[in-house]
Amino acid sequence: MDSTMKKDEQFYILLILSIVFIPAAYVFVAAVFIVQIYRGEYKIISYIKSNKYLLIVMLYIIIGVVFSNYLIISLLYGIIMLLCMYSVGLTAVYIERISIKKMKKLIYIVSLVVFIIGIAQYLNPHFVMPQKWVDVEEFKLKKRIFSTFFNPNVFGFYINIILIILCGEINIKDKSYKEIVLFALGLVCMFLTFSRATWISLVVSLVISGILFDKKYFKFALFVFVVIIGFDKILNIGRSNPVKMIEDSSMMYRIEIWKACFSIVKDNMLTGIGFGTLFKYISSYSDIVKPNIEHCHNLYIQVLTESGIIGFGGFIFIIFKLISNTWREAKKRNNQRWITSFSIIVMVLVHGTVDSVSLTPQIMMILSVYIGYMFGMERIYKNFSFITFQ
Repeated sequence: MDSTMKKDEQFYILLILSIVFIPAAYVFVAAVFIVQIYRGEYKIISYIKSNKYLLIVMLYIIIGVVFSNYLIISLLYGIIMLLCMYSVGLTAVYIERISIKKMKKLIYIVSLVVFIIGIAQYLNPHFVMPQKWVDVEEFKLKKRIFSTFFNPNVFGFYINIILIILCGEINIKDKSYKEIVLFALGLVCMFLTFSRATWISLVVSLVISGILFDKKYFKFALFVFVVIIGFDKILNIGRSNPVKMIEDSSMMYRIEIWKACFSIVKDNMLTGIGFGTLFKYISSYSDIVKPNIEHCHNLYIQVLTESGIIGFGGFIFIIFKLISNTWREAKKRNNQRWITSFSIIVMVLVHGTVDSVSLTPQIMMILSVYIGYMFGMERIYKNFSFITFQ
């Protein structure tokens, strides 16, 4: 594979598969890893070993696997995370061989395809939505789109990443027509996911970016807000109604999950219960939460539940460093790439207060590619402060 396929081609294939068909993306990364190890090519592994950020993630993975009572389940999740780490290294090492213009064009094309698929789902009269994805008694809602993603919340998270990137790229004076069209389609899809975590996290991240960096983000935030409220009123869904948000059974169910998770943490304080094992414990701590629950619906509680205070401490340290270093670089350089990265981090953290989408396999891979891109670009500019936490 490695001899017949150029390094940039490997990256482009990984990028496409992570968005369109995530199982194939993990198989592809695993294949690249095996071939490179077989041939004695350790450049990516050497990079990972030199990156303190990734070494802390490695410690987090070890804790989530080794101390699990269900080793096979946690090991499977650990392998997924390790493949994501390898994707970070692959992207960071190969980025100097990649055409940024071509990469941007590819992201636009693939995003356009998944947006069209999502809209087609909504327009398809035979499309049936699982009832668990919405409170049908509370909202006049029959469909939520998810395109090539696992569910509407995951799709909405990806849309937010693309919309934030586009907010940085759009310049009316430069006639950014492609970006504007893609932004419009993405905004329609974002609304049709009917994911309130997606809506709120996008608006909040844009407002904060407007306060800290560029007032143009206020305009985008206002426009997004008006579209959400306006479409919700026109379709008479009621999804943006704050009163209904409080009364929504999904919110009440989240609270029950969080209460049960805190009880689990009390009994597994130091190292947690291990990755992917919540469903093995939850029914013993709650009579309300169904035993097939897969995650905590909260990024922070999930990390604490799965890896205990040791893993959670590493997680908070990484988040703090990401925020502080990205903030510093964005203010120092006034570079759009860093401003966009800061906005995405804010979106992820806000979204994580009510969901743990960023820990799903597809979003982990997409974020890994993006993080690898940022590390790689910094590597090109010979400034290692962000990477080594100096």
